[in-house]
Amino acid sequence: MPIPAAQDRTRPPTRLNRRVLVVTDNVDGSVALIGHLRALGLDVSLSAYDGTGAVDLPDRSPSAALCFLSDYVEHGTDIVARIRNAYAPRDFPVLGRLMREAGDDHPYDSVLYDPVHAVQVAQRLYSLIRLGQMEAEIIRRQATLRDSFGQDFELADTPLRQPFRVLFIGKADPAYMAVVNALQDKNVDVIAAFTSFSAFDYLHESSFDAVVINARHGSEPAMTIAETMRRNPQLFHVPTLLLVNGAEFREADVAYSHGIKDVIDAEAPLFEVSGRILELANDCRIHRQLKDEFDHMGGPDCSDPETGVMNARFLEPHLRRVSHDCRRRGVPLGIMTLKLTARSTADLPVETVASAYAQSVRTVSGVVRMQDIVARMDRTSVIIAFPEENRQDVARIAARIKALIETSTFPQIEGAGLRMGAETAIMMQDDAQHAPNPRRAPGAMTLAV
Repeated sequence: MPIPAAQDRTRPPTRLNRRVLVVTDNVDGSVALIGHLRALGLDVSLSAYDGTGAVDLPDRSPSAALCFLSDYVEHGTDIVARIRNAYAPRDFPVLGRLMREAGDDHPYDSVLYDPVHAVQVAQRLYSLIRLGQMEAEIIRRQATLRDSFGQDFELADTPLRQPFRVLFIGKADPAYMAVVNALQDKNVDVIAAFTSFSAFDYLHESSFDAVVINARHGSEPAMTIAETMRRNPQLFHVPTLLLVNGAEFREADVAYSHGIKDVIDAEAPLFEVSGRILELANDCRIHRQLKDEFDHMGGPDCSDPETGVMNARFLEPHLRRVSHDCRRRGVPLGIMTLKLTARSTADLPVETVASAYAQSVRTVSGVVRMQDIVARMDRTSVIIAFPEENRQDVARIAARIKALIETSTFPQIEGAGLRMGAETAIMMQDDAQHAPNPRRAPGAMTLAV
């Protein structure tokens, strides 16, 4: 049976860091899921497994692998080893989508059991890819700080050893009590909020690793809560899960479109319910810790004091390291140079214009991913490195950055008519090229790699 292509012809080209290899012993059963994953923006290739070995592996390494197994669940360790060996030294996460229990010693970075929604699979793949890229960049930055600045920066493991905190929202019915008891048995700190008002009081007062909403008595206010959390930058990455009556619930598509991360049948075994909650809680905890590590790495020797982004002194050695690592792993590296200009209808104090430049740089740093490297070379010049991004995606990000800067206003300068301009240039390193030299690009080039 042919694997369906994506149905949405209007969506943008697939990003290279969304390439997923599906290895399955059930090609017919995986067709629908693969079609959904493609429609959701993943570039999917298929390898059939007949019980002896994975066949027809693509030449290009994936960003993640998905093992869709029905009959050969027990072969998981061998399958994962074959995949990893085929693409060494490239490292990538492997998600298991399994029809039955694999045991605690499974080889996967994450596991989903039937029944599972395609959006849930896609979200888990996106999360694994993102966390893997963040961890790779943390390791590179540690090496640069050690070799070029004499800093031994160690990742703190204290946050990961602390008990998870889960907020449970909704009616305290028997299903709620069962879930709470199962989580508490795993040393989870569970806080109960019986209304959405008290829930947001808790969410704004302290941090949680996951939010479970009891939707067994109706999907509202669960959808509104999830959507509101997605619009709040402080709560965006906190996963929301719905506890539902599986036999009656028919709104999974609506739930995922509102930002729900998982829909759990209250009648499922408690080990599965608690496991799914804790896996998403763990992802959230790791993401939060990595973000904190990114914010504190380097210190004044490596960062621009006005904006907090990296400085030229750090970028010089670090970009060489990133270039070498991307070339070794066979992944692309995009580099964007940005030249800022200030335009005003009136003469403004130097401090005011300098503040506008700094605000523009902070705007740039808020747009890109944490694993991207933003460095301010001088007052008006910025370089951004995008590991594992292709030219199309870097161009799309560049266009967004340019539009944001050029439409920014500065209300504190009444009547000044201050506007910022931005010129960008893009260079690429694929897995066969040497590192690009930003000095060759128009604009601000003081860096040679």
